[in-house]
Amino acid sequence: MTPPIFHVIDTSTGAEPDTMQLALKEEWAKNLVYCDIEGWALGEDGTLYLIDECGNVAYAPEDLFRIVWAIAQ
Repeated sequence: MTPPIFHVIDTSTGAEPDTMQLALKEEWAKNLVYCDIEGWALGEDGTLYLIDECGNVAYAPEDLFRIVWAIAQ
């Protein structure tokens, strides 16, 4: 079984955000290693996280992003 695929969309631009730039410029993501971003993760309760390859986690503000699920072909 393939895992579900989702995309994170910036609610202000309608585009997928540049995760490296988020880690460099956003206060909520300042603990991440910008050059080692792993990607997005979802918690069981729907919380959106941005994570890096070192195991650091940043909680994404609820109102900044929306999740779009990809439909399997």
